[in-house]
Amino acid sequence: MFIDILVHLRLLRTVLPFLPLVLSAQQHWTAQWIAAPDSPPADYAVYHFRRTFDLTAVPNSFPIRVTADNRYIVYLNGKRLGFGPARGDLDHWRYETYDIANQLHAGRNVLAAVVWNAGPNAPMAQDTNRTGFLLDGSPEVGTGTQWKCIRDEAYSPESATGKVPGYYAVGPTDHVDGSKYPWGWEQLDYDDSSWKSPLLLGVASDRDAQDAHTRWMLVPRPIPFEALQPEQPLRPRTEDVHQVPPHSSVTVLLDQGYETTGYPALTISGGKGATVEIGYAESLYVPGTHLKGNRNEVAGKQFIGYQDVFVSDGGVQRTYRPLWWRTWRYIQLKVTTEDSPLTVDSLTAEHNGYPFVLKAHFDGGPPDIQAILDVGWRTARLCAHETYMDCPYYEQLQYVGDTRIQSLVSLYMTGDGRLMRNAIEEIDASRTAEGATYSRAPSRLQQYIPPFSLWWIGMLHDYWMYQDDPAFIASKLNGVEAVLSFFRAHQKASGSLGPMPWWNFIDWSAPFPSGVPRAGADGSSAPLDLQLLLAYQWAADLEAALGSQTQAAHYRTRADELRSTIQSLYWDPNRQMYANTSEKSSFSQHAQALAVLA
Repeated sequence: MFIDILVHLRLLRTVLPFLPLVLSAQQHWTAQWIAAPDSPPADYAVYHFRRTFDLTAVPNSFPIRVTADNRYIVYLNGKRLGFGPARGDLDHWRYETYDIANQLHAGRNVLAAVVWNAGPNAPMAQDTNRTGFLLDGSPEVGTGTQWKCIRDEAYSPESATGKVPGYYAVGPTDHVDGSKYPWGWEQLDYDDSSWKSPLLLGVASDRDAQDAHTRWMLVPRPIPFEALQPEQPLRPRTEDVHQVPPHSSVTVLLDQGYETTGYPALTISGGKGATVEIGYAESLYVPGTHLKGNRNEVAGKQFIGYQDVFVSDGGVQRTYRPLWWRTWRYIQLKVTTEDSPLTVDSLTAEHNGYPFVLKAHFDGGPPDIQAILDVGWRTARLCAHETYMDCPYYEQLQYVGDTRIQSLVSLYMTGDGRLMRNAIEEIDASRTAEGATYSRAPSRLQQYIPPFSLWWIGMLHDYWMYQDDPAFIASKLNGVEAVLSFFRAHQKASGSLGPMPWWNFIDWSAPFPSGVPRAGADGSSAPLDLQLLLAYQWAADLEAALGSQTQAAHYRTRADELRSTIQSLYWDPNRQMYANTSEKSSFSQHAQALAVLA
């Protein structure tokens, strides 16, 4: 009954995107967003929040909802509960739900959180309003005046500028002065009497609220938590050193054996005032170049990478762990001591990533084929976290063109479409009034690659083909029409596209300056027209299945007109190939492949 109504009543499309959020709102928010007093709202800073509370008995269930801007790690009685929030935009700000009953005990308990704002150099994928923290639950624990907070003066940002070649958009790393760090701040017995009462920012609001009290429109986390598991031990590639004498400088190169993502944890003792630099690299470089060569080789090569910096306070068994996960195959540990010797007790790591469960397998062919499949799957896993991302080391951005391919890999290998669904939502939410989506989402800086908006329609079509979620697909059909309306505004009478705005990236191919195919004098471009033709066909399929037959017929008509135009404009009967432009003076593999697909 519901799907029948959905198919025939197009007006429901304006309501459907919000139905899952309305249905999931089991209770109204009562807690307030809080921040440390006298703290700059958008500068780089790290803060700690605490709330002690007493229980006469442990309840069977004790759910809490947690979020922060930019990020948080939350603890209960000294043990880490989790971290977040999953990335989104301000109109879809995620929160996580934890049931903490099994970690409570009768008597006194403490909830604690570290919250940080990466400031003006935050990751490009990180949206923000201002620094803030929110924990909602029973009156005993909800954020408000009973919480206490401090700014952690131990932290300052460590820039990757000049340390990493190419475009880097991941944000600053950590510089931590151990002598200023409030050791044990998350433990129950920590003395927080000198901490301050928080600044109240307003009662939390979700998308079901009649009036917004804050800029964050809260929605539940739509994906599972990242999986954490111990990494294999690192192997020294140079002489390993555990004891560093006073007034010395020692550098050790460690090899994971493969690229990974995770949270390294360095434990040291003594060495007051010593500086420990932890550098991260995918590969070593040929000196004086940005060439990596054989990634297994280290002899005669140079380490280039970003780093965390920790200054020891001289304490025993001090463990430093970065706030955000890192990417590496190689870790370079450089220790410079002052008057006291330093002991490197251990360097371990937890691998993190989206919890895909591999279900596919391949039978047949030589063993090398299976090895290639394994390498490809490892690569895909490293690029799947709270979002898909083009690369985990340099950018961590969810570009539509990359994400469509990654989503298909996920579907084929696992059948799990949740991260793909989340990507479709985030890209859809980035769409402007003109109809185009961002090239990547979430992103705090606009970037438009118009063909990527077409590939978003392709993602939706893929999801429809492989996942049983018709209501979700139907809720996005207005977005499909918005994208195609943007392109219609740039179509000529023949249906072919004229000059297009922004960056019409296709591929980093030598004949395409800056990745963009050269257009003809009349603005003609076969690679762009063919992608639009594909999108019209995808849209027609979706409308025919879940929307309006009239709209499906309209899309098919537009596709037929464009197909005829493409044939007359670009087909070269002598070469039996499609040209890139109407002048038929240049050709590419891209035009031929797209013509076959379209």
